[in-house]
Amino acid sequence: MTLALESLKKISDINRVKLPSGLVIANNTPTPTAEKMESISEILYVSFKTKMSVLGLFEVFFTHTLLLYCLSYHVSAVPGDVFVNSAMMGISSLPAYYWLYRSGDKYGRRKCLISFYCLTITCLFIAWCDTQGTPLIGPITVQLVCFVTARSCMLAVSSLMYLYTSEVFPSSARSGLVGISSMIARGGGILSSYVLILDSHNPSLVYLICIVSGSIALCLLTLLPDTTGRKLPETFAECDELLSGRTTVVTRKI
Repeated sequence: MTLALESLKKISDINRVKLPSGLVIANNTPTPTAEKMESISEILYVSFKTKMSVLGLFEVFFTHTLLLYCLSYHVSAVPGDVFVNSAMMGISSLPAYYWLYRSGDKYGRRKCLISFYCLTITCLFIAWCDTQGTPLIGPITVQLVCFVTARSCMLAVSSLMYLYTSEVFPSSARSGLVGISSMIARGGGILSSYVLILDSHNPSLVYLICIVSGSIALCLLTLLPDTTGRKLPETFAECDELLSGRTTVVTRKI
């Protein structure tokens, strides 16, 4: 309240408007916001479950970027016409954002993330089994359809993860923690280049790494809470309550 009154006083001085006599402006009172400011280091003092949940979020960030870039770079190894394959991979971004728009608020962030990961792992397993590239319709093969579907899911996950983590991390350190998550995700993109080198030695290893890493991320997502309709945490204490499942659902129109 004090901060709002001080801002109102500054605006009135700039516009040369006299405030009502009953409005008291506290000039020397420190703002409560400054006293409650928290740094990222406060995460060291939260509960062990919250620490593990944050590490799990970092791992999911890392994995989705690893899978996304592996699927994007591996398109040249998919049987069929390379130009058709590249065009299909480019078109895959359109259904991704449509699925996200239609399901993100309706079913919840966590359920959507789990569904996208399940579909990606299933498609990767089918593509792993169909190494010869069974023709489906003309130049389109079963393996190509699996790659396009998996990449579309990972594009949706990529967009949804930034929204989900923003609703999990507290406002006092949200930008810093989301920035750290993005930095860790870049590591997955860097590692994807080295994973694809294995394709020339043993193509099965690429699928195995992607399926195992995706399965780990899927298991971690099942342990995290859904944030749809919940009050956004302001402090690490509220973030601790959210990740521990003690925060009540706040009904709001989305």
